[in-house]
Amino acid sequence: MYSKIINVPIVLEIGENIFIHMDEILQRNHIFFKEKILVTSPELKELYKQQIEQLSFDEIMLIQGGSYEEAREVMGNITNKDALLVAFGGGSVIDAVKMISNDLNLSYITAPSTLSNDAIYSPIARLVQNGKKQSFGVKAPLGIIADIEIIRRSPRKLLLAGVGDLVSNASAVKDWRLANAEKGEYINNFALTLATLSGNSVMSYTIDDIGTNRFIGDLANGLVISGLAMVLANSSRPASGGEHLVSHAIDDLYPTQTTLHGLQVAWGHLLLERDYRQDDDDFEKLRLFFDRMKITDELEHDLHFSSDEIARIIARAKTIRDRYTILSKF
Repeated sequence: MYSKIINVPIVLEIGENIFIHMDEILQRNHIFFKEKILVTSPELKELYKQQIEQLSFDEIMLIQGGSYEEAREVMGNITNKDALLVAFGGGSVIDAVKMISNDLNLSYITAPSTLSNDAIYSPIARLVQNGKKQSFGVKAPLGIIADIEIIRRSPRKLLLAGVGDLVSNASAVKDWRLANAEKGEYINNFALTLATLSGNSVMSYTIDDIGTNRFIGDLANGLVISGLAMVLANSSRPASGGEHLVSHAIDDLYPTQTTLHGLQVAWGHLLLERDYRQDDDDFEKLRLFFDRMKITDELEHDLHFSSDEIARIIARAKTIRDRYTILSKF
């Protein structure tokens, strides 16, 4: 008889002004540790000083995040091997905490200050190591506590990047199906279904909805479910296809011209639909959605590549990793 153990979040709380109730939420969900360590940025510590002081953290560690070297430095300051880490920040802080908890075999929860990508519940950490962004396989968090009021105060651009990252699941799923049809790659249908549903969950919104509880709740839930799809598949495959390879290629070739990961992925998604999949209906649907969400404005402002540079990006994307995508056919 075949069985598989799947780690799902013990707690998923999304609501207004719930950050200050973190102690109660953890207790209610029977999450007890000898020590709780908050890991956050100096800016967030100052901005949410009053809320943080109402919580029973034994220690607060400050980090900017995004750097492998910085994560290793913080790691050396953690001596309690029975501590719960609380990652309060954006994707850079959360990815750093993922790496720390994975290497020290500590449990952690995420408390996102924004929703710029699927870092809040993905088994992948993206960190800069030796000047280049690298992906590291890590364990998923015990849970997520997402305070809508805090997230609402984050820059609009970060939320739009989160939308771009989530919606790109449609591209990743197409590539997974293609790899299955042409190379016989195994598909976990449950993971594929979750990736598809989560990717579609924000497609009905416009930029006017971006500050609403419903939009933030759907974006947060969508990113969590997308992360769960990756956990189920034991791979980033459900949420990472050719569009992510394009983003990684931009990071690699043009590090001074990069923007937020989710926006780069959105740009890659649009490029693949237009020039490689040649599905006019899907391209037009995606283009109109990006227009409604003002993601198009962000892409036009941040990403400027000549035709020669795009050709170089595509060529590099094909060599990033051994993953069959639409780019493999060209």
